[in-house]
Amino acid sequence: MAVTYDVCEHNNLYEDMNEYPVDLTVDIDNQIRKFAKKDVAPLVKLYESETSDFKELRLSKEYRFKEYECSCNQ
Repeated sequence: MAVTYDVCEHNNLYEDMNEYPVDLTVDIDNQIRKFAKKDVAPLVKLYESETSDFKELRLSKEYRFKEYECSCNQ
């Protein structure tokens, strides 16, 4: 599962936006890029679960996208 986040350090904003299922048979990095673009999210976290109900999630990897970072300080 991938979760997109809206982040703005200047306004102390850090909130999750959307959750997306990840297809492990397809290029994961490409899927993450598409999720970030869709939500204009500077941060996407990829989570793994050992259980099918996703009750126990473990952070697998974080992806950062400079092109979607806020520019409110400029």
